[in-house]
Amino acid sequence: MDQKKVTIIENAIKLFARKGFSSTSVQEIADECGISKGAFYLHFKSKDVLLYELFEYYWQRIQQRVNKITSEPLQPREKFVHQLKVTIEEVANHREFIIMQIREQVIPFNDTIETFIKRMRYHSYLFYKNHLLAIYGEAKRDYVWEASSIVQGLLKHYIDLIIMDNFDVDYHKLALAIMRRVDYIMEGFEKHNDQPVITEAIMNQIIPENIKYEQLEDIIDILMKIKEHETDREILDTVDVLLEELKKEDYRQAVIKGMASILEKHEEYMDVASQLRSYFI
Repeated sequence: MDQKKVTIIENAIKLFARKGFSSTSVQEIADECGISKGAFYLHFKSKDVLLYELFEYYWQRIQQRVNKITSEPLQPREKFVHQLKVTIEEVANHREFIIMQIREQVIPFNDTIETFIKRMRYHSYLFYKNHLLAIYGEAKRDYVWEASSIVQGLLKHYIDLIIMDNFDVDYHKLALAIMRRVDYIMEGFEKHNDQPVITEAIMNQIIPENIKYEQLEDIIDILMKIKEHETDREILDTVDVLLEELKKEDYRQAVIKGMASILEKHEEYMDVASQLRSYFI
């Protein structure tokens, strides 16, 4: 996105947070940016288009930082803690975006934005589930969906405290604390032989198939990033086999399972192996 559009978005979000989306005019946005109304329309066809691109801009900012960590050679737990910290940091640094959503939550957004928000939510469901599966392993698969929902609830509440009540906390320590809470939950399931309310079968009914295809694109992106920095011949060969197999409509499950097993020998690639198993196996 070009810098002029970014400038308009960042000024608009401040106005939306202060006055609300509906009460803010295009002229006010233009004045805030020091441009003419006509210049605004050169970049955005309407205020609704601006709002959609605003959501997309902030979502992509967070995703770019989080995905960069995904390809780093870290253990799954360390990687997830880092991603939690980055998520909190990005949201705290753009608090106007959250304040706007809180202000506007009683006003329905247009259908395009509603669809985009649903996609973000479905991707978040899969993101947290896949990372917890990588951390706790297949033996805890029955519990990861419920645990991921609890993580998201905790994260949302802490972010609300940071944004709305100026809660001052070290983001890395907060991410570690959330991770420990998940440990207690997973231990509790086993200790008490408890059964989750949110199961894989339920979530498979909720998340549309096309979102899972988008998850496949994410897996391919991660594999391509691994190729950029990895020097281990076994890993490189494994990634090449996977990329070739993922091109096929009629993929061979046994091949993907075998390649996932090789990646699982290396702790830093447990998360992508988990995503492969979740998607294909």
